[in-house]
Amino acid sequence: MIRDSEMLVGQAVGQKFYRENKTESYVTVPPALIVTASDGTTFTLGTEFLGGGWNMEFNVLCNDKDTGEFASRIECRAGVVRIFGQAGWRTWSRSRRTFI
Repeated sequence: MIRDSEMLVGQAVGQKFYRENKTESYVTVPPALIVTASDGTTFTLGTEFLGGGWNMEFNVLCNDKDTGEFASRIECRAGVVRIFGQAGWRTWSRSRRTFI
């Protein structure tokens, strides 16, 4: 695979992901496995969970590192990455490298 300087590089589920394009304008996890932000950062749900039944939340991973957040859904809409859980919607802050 030829990689150029425009290639987006992120990591999820133990593998590096190389993409030429960021995630489409509206994607959610699940059903998608990962979301790729415009800078190549990848987001996915981990294997640790809270709750049960309809209220299950999983740990949120950013480039395979635990963010310390739990959510039932990750959403990328118009380039903005957000998570949804019992605390409501939170948005990824690139400058702070956390959800706010």
